[in-house]
Amino acid sequence: MSAVLLIREERTFMVNALASNLLDSGFEVREVSFDVEEIGKYQESSNLLVLYADETISENQSVLVFLKDLCVEKDKMLVFIGNKPEMEDISPFIPSHLFTEIFERPLDMNHFVERINAMTSETEIDQRKKSILLVDDDVGFMHILKEWLKDDYKVGMAKSGMQAITWLSRNHVDLILLDYDMPVANGLKVFEMLKSEQFSKDIPVMFLTGRNDRETIMRVMLLKPAGYMLKNATKVQILSNLDKFFVKQKYSQLSKN
Repeated sequence: MSAVLLIREERTFMVNALASNLLDSGFEVREVSFDVEEIGKYQESSNLLVLYADETISENQSVLVFLKDLCVEKDKMLVFIGNKPEMEDISPFIPSHLFTEIFERPLDMNHFVERINAMTSETEIDQRKKSILLVDDDVGFMHILKEWLKDDYKVGMAKSGMQAITWLSRNHVDLILLDYDMPVANGLKVFEMLKSEQFSKDIPVMFLTGRNDRETIMRVMLLKPAGYMLKNATKVQILSNLDKFFVKQKYSQLSKN
């Protein structure tokens, strides 16, 4: 059962109708007011947050900033219900592109419930995942890494630079994890190949290396990749590094908009 966190200031007729229709559709619904502490209490168990705005929404700036951070740092789906003036009021705090969907009042309840069902389906959730391409001649290591990442990311694999180029010519990816010490075409050569192709030149590349001596790390970082990770890192460390990378990337994109 999917859990929905319904954020509203007052229990109006429309709020009650929303909660009732979501319950009838099989969702677990928790209601909270415009309060950071209340939202924080339930956010871990709810991936979908529904913000029902009213004329007081602009007075709750701390709540809006908190919701923005949940979208960026926790990858929460945030749905907005309100009118155009309310949307304009919150735009300085939550850019519109962070909302999974925006519904204007008066609300078509059937359409709303259909869309909530769609965005919480396994297919929709899978499509929202970031995609990562692993490039490494060690197939055994790649399979271990893919197993570690598969719950949080869509993962592709290539065991050489040419395989990576071929794969990328047909597929979108958000990050490339590239082994620095491959034979034939090493990480440096593959990195240069990736940056020379129009379809892959803007994709961030993070190096994987089995060496942690200062000389190797300096040589890796001179290429100005998105970062590097040691191949002997634990699953927790790797997932944490990837999470930090994507959060940093989201905040960087926000600052440009």
